[in-house]
Amino acid sequence: MRRRSYFPYLFFLVVLIGLLSGSERFSCRLRSLAICSLSPSWSAVEKTARFLSSSDGQARAYADYEELQRENQALHSQMEQMREWLLHEDRIEEQISRVKFLQSRMQENEWKNFFKRRYEQLASALELQLKSIPARVVFREPATWSSYLWLNVGEKQNRAVKQQIIAKNSPVVVGKALVGVVEEVFESQCKVRLITDANMKPAVRVARGRQQDHFLYEQVVSFIDVLETRRDLFQTAEERKEVLGCLQKIKKNLSQRDGDAYLAKGELHGSSEPLWRARGQRLKGLGFNYDFADREGPARDLRTGMMRSGDENSVPILQEGDLLVTSGLDGVFPMGLEVGVVTKVECLREGSCAYEIDALAVIDSLEKLNMVSVLPPLLLEQPAWKQCSR
Repeated sequence: MRRRSYFPYLFFLVVLIGLLSGSERFSCRLRSLAICSLSPSWSAVEKTARFLSSSDGQARAYADYEELQRENQALHSQMEQMREWLLHEDRIEEQISRVKFLQSRMQENEWKNFFKRRYEQLASALELQLKSIPARVVFREPATWSSYLWLNVGEKQNRAVKQQIIAKNSPVVVGKALVGVVEEVFESQCKVRLITDANMKPAVRVARGRQQDHFLYEQVVSFIDVLETRRDLFQTAEERKEVLGCLQKIKKNLSQRDGDAYLAKGELHGSSEPLWRARGQRLKGLGFNYDFADREGPARDLRTGMMRSGDENSVPILQEGDLLVTSGLDGVFPMGLEVGVVTKVECLREGSCAYEIDALAVIDSLEKLNMVSVLPPLLLEQPAWKQCSR
């Protein structure tokens, strides 16, 4: 009687235990390699399946229906891409007009240094946007829905433009709203870590004033545009006129304030672990204070908001509704990208030297994200395609 060998089962068990006990970086790398390796084979399998079922009339009709669906989806994606290009051009024109406005205000004695800083910041952001590459979301794994996504750009696009735009630590945005950062780059794809991931920790600070109002101004304008076309939402013409009138007043008030106050600085991180679409777009903030002076002003007291220099001017350094923008202190993200809005400020614990906060991500379409823009990284490394050409 032949003796049964248990070596294959033991080998399989050891390999399985090794995969399960590997680090998060190893498992993510293995998953990325599997996605990049298997994705080209799906089209071949699909064509083979259609060929084998071509003799059956019903199967052929179903295949034609699927083909129409794919063409419709491709057309929809092209329209979204064109829409993103047009919006991209509009945002650049808006930034250029804003740069010209700040340049004119720099000539004034009052607020001269403030407008000079805003001009330098905006000019730097505009330079990055002019080099950005639009990209389409091609894959999101359900188990890491709030942590990662994949884009259809990679080293191939870097070679086409002869610049390293798609690289590790390249910021990913929609307009001025931060979406995430590129973590790995492949030939025609790249992997992006989202701001809602627990390990994503951009350095941010409070922006209160014109930039905060402009963010809300854009929301109000979009809301007014929708309401003007939806007459069915109102019972009477007077009700519609009253609602639109209130919104127009809010719009006017939001457009009148000039200047910004940059206050508390801290760190944001996501609240989503690798679970199935867990926790949505909620963010957590740590270490918010204004203990050290910077270009935007002197240090302020944590509780009273008074300047440490002795000035009696008291301003809360952090409050609900504040807009959080990137501070540039992490060396990864440029200054001024919109990240979140403060929804709750935790009470200071005894002996604590900083606030903790809850925030909501500015990007409101994260669940249905389709088109984004990839900015060049702040710290450029030697491109992989140049290293290979040596």
